[in-house]
Amino acid sequence: MKLILLLTLLAITSANVMTLAPAAESGVMAPAPKIASHCSPQEKVIFSCATTNAKIISLCSSSTLTASEGYLQYRFGPAGKPELIYPATIEHPSKHFQFGQSFYSSGGGMYLKFKNGEYTYALYSMSTKFGEDRAGVAVRKSVEEFAYAYIPCKGKSHDEMDIDDFEKIKIPRDPKEEQIP
Repeated sequence: MKLILLLTLLAITSANVMTLAPAAESGVMAPAPKIASHCSPQEKVIFSCATTNAKIISLCSSSTLTASEGYLQYRFGPAGKPELIYPATIEHPSKHFQFGQSFYSSGGGMYLKFKNGEYTYALYSMSTKFGEDRAGVAVRKSVEEFAYAYIPCKGKSHDEMDIDDFEKIKIPRDPKEEQIP
């Protein structure tokens, strides 16, 4: 586990932006590229992206997710072989996650946070007023530490994280509302 976390922290580089394929000659747009995920066909992909170190970050949910039933799971690792699954058991997300918002002079976004052992993870999605989108996961070793390691998404991400949805399913709000990236 420590080796995985160490490798995760060392794998950080800047994200690249992927553009849609150009329109075909018939005037029809080419389909958007499919984003790889660790979610099964029976699950809903809430968030997923590839990282610069050939890993996949995914947040998967049960097909039904309400205030009283269903689950969310964070999964990270190579395609088809997640190295980290949180929580390890299938339980309602209100027991395991917190959500928050970050605002900056140039934009803002949201995050979903969880603690696994001595590490805190924040899956984030941010936009700037300049049209730049950033997403990924921020990791820090202890609550007292302010230094984060960032694992950015490479290219396009699939992102259906929404504050209203998190409130509806009773995920608690992060009382600290930290500035993530």
